[in-house]
Amino acid sequence: MPVIRVDLMTKSTEEQKEELIYNLTKETYDLLSIPAEKISVVINEIHASSWGRAGYKSDNEAFESLSRKIDINRRKLFE
Repeated sequence: MPVIRVDLMTKSTEEQKEELIYNLTKETYDLLSIPAEKISVVINEIHASSWGRAGYKSDNEAFESLSRKIDINRRKLFE
């Protein structure tokens, strides 16, 4: 029985989550031939202040630029 876990930083609408659950279930069924009733999908929504990448929290205004290609030892972007 597969359990598919999805961590999302952004808040999604109920319709988007429903579509995501359906599509992940359908793809798993199609690829692995597992009955849909045996497939579980768990969506975990994480607040931006609890999510980080490359040593920076995602609620930082400059997160997208700071968290790209970083030299972790110097906290500087690669150029």
